[in-house]
Amino acid sequence: MKVRNRNLDPERIADFESFRSGVLEKIVKNSPLKKILNEIVAGIETLNPSLICTIVLIENSKIKIGAAPSLPKIYNDAIEGILIGPEVGSCGTAAYTGKRIIVEDISKSPLWKKYKEIALSVGLYSCWSEPIRSHTDDVVGTFAMYHREVASPTEFDIFIISETADLVSIAIEKSITSTKLLESEKRFRDFFEKNSSVILIIDPLTGDIIDANESAVLFYGYPHEALSKMNIEFINMLNHDDLKTERMSALNENKSFFSFSHKLANGNIKQVEIFSTPIKSDNRTVLFSIVHDVTERKIAEEKVNALLSEKEMILREVHHRIKNNMTILNNLLDLQANSNENEAVKTSLKEATSRIKTMSVLYDKLYTEKDNNELQLKDYLEPLTNEIISLFPYPVQLNLNIANLKLTSDQLRAIGIITNELLTNSLKYSRNTANKLEIQIKVWQEGDCFYLFIGDNGNGFNFELANSENQGFGLSLVTMLTKQINGELSFNGDKRTEYKFKFPLQKLKSI
Repeated sequence: MKVRNRNLDPERIADFESFRSGVLEKIVKNSPLKKILNEIVAGIETLNPSLICTIVLIENSKIKIGAAPSLPKIYNDAIEGILIGPEVGSCGTAAYTGKRIIVEDISKSPLWKKYKEIALSVGLYSCWSEPIRSHTDDVVGTFAMYHREVASPTEFDIFIISETADLVSIAIEKSITSTKLLESEKRFRDFFEKNSSVILIIDPLTGDIIDANESAVLFYGYPHEALSKMNIEFINMLNHDDLKTERMSALNENKSFFSFSHKLANGNIKQVEIFSTPIKSDNRTVLFSIVHDVTERKIAEEKVNALLSEKEMILREVHHRIKNNMTILNNLLDLQANSNENEAVKTSLKEATSRIKTMSVLYDKLYTEKDNNELQLKDYLEPLTNEIISLFPYPVQLNLNIANLKLTSDQLRAIGIITNELLTNSLKYSRNTANKLEIQIKVWQEGDCFYLFIGDNGNGFNFELANSENQGFGLSLVTMLTKQINGELSFNGDKRTEYKFKFPLQKLKSI
């Protein structure tokens, strides 16, 4: 509020303050803006019956009557929609210049030359107008005082016109803020109630369910009134202490994703994944929780894991038998080489024996050393890739760059199967007559993760198509094994074939 001149009549100041307090109270109570503006005009006219007051709002640089109950309709209609400018009466000019405009005699003012006839015809001879500014200092309207005679403003009139413009500004700003808040609340309510996802609003401190949308009512099978009065512990199968800890993690934004078992009204248990985030509501913080039913997915994952375990067991048995056969073959070749006197034949037999021994060592590493806590990736991957390539009767340029990392046997086995699948695919399908087949395998460490890159100079292919149910199990197995050891896969098959895997180190360590 501006500093008042001490020479002003204290009684008249007190009357204005009383009026002002009453208007502010209505503003705080969110009374409609139109009603408040009319009360401001009527109040000022009551304080000084010689005045005729009006509040003009500016929209798109045009005049809009906000409140003018004492002005004739013919006059209001005449100025409604006029574009503000430097010679548009008192209000249009005040809005355009952002300055107070005092016109003591409308009949003689150049500002009124276009509008004096309509003003004089309804008995308006003097007009003083004050710009109404927003908090950003933009002119959003004007407050004007008319007289039915030529008149100059007194010091008290200047005080009143200035203070009233500020009061109107407060009313307009509050109305805009309230309107935006109501619109925001409506958008949130529509998003909440009409969302197809299951949504719960939960008190993080007590666990009480404050609200639930219609999708939640349908999912859990409880009436809305009952569900919105429950505690989340009635639904969530986690124990009290652990569940409270999880709520505090969400409240403190340390964690936003959760996996739980939820019990429905019919007694069925559903596996759910929840994304929970704190939001402000009614001067308190609540948890906005989106619930996804992943029961079917979990069942499918368990089936896939069971199939993978079964396949792994079968593979171990097959490789065990192969290893035994290679041992027998190795012994037979040794005997044949030792008993043959032809050096060329003996050399060929020895080379074959050496290759078989190398393959046997690989089987030992992968399947008989399971109890070994850690294995060197490089020592396993390099001979594995060379052995795979040796099975194909055409030249291949293999570029290996494998970092010295140690992995658990489970991790190594998954990476070995992935490498085998992709390397075999390259050898089978990427060869062309234009270029010699080049295959690159690279492993490196960055921070807390390590990366595996496998690529060739073939023609590429559509990974999504090749990974569908109708295109073979190999790439699907690669995808599943990647997820099994918490990895991420990116693929580029436009002109070349390139796979890039990212795995968390976790139990890994450099050597």
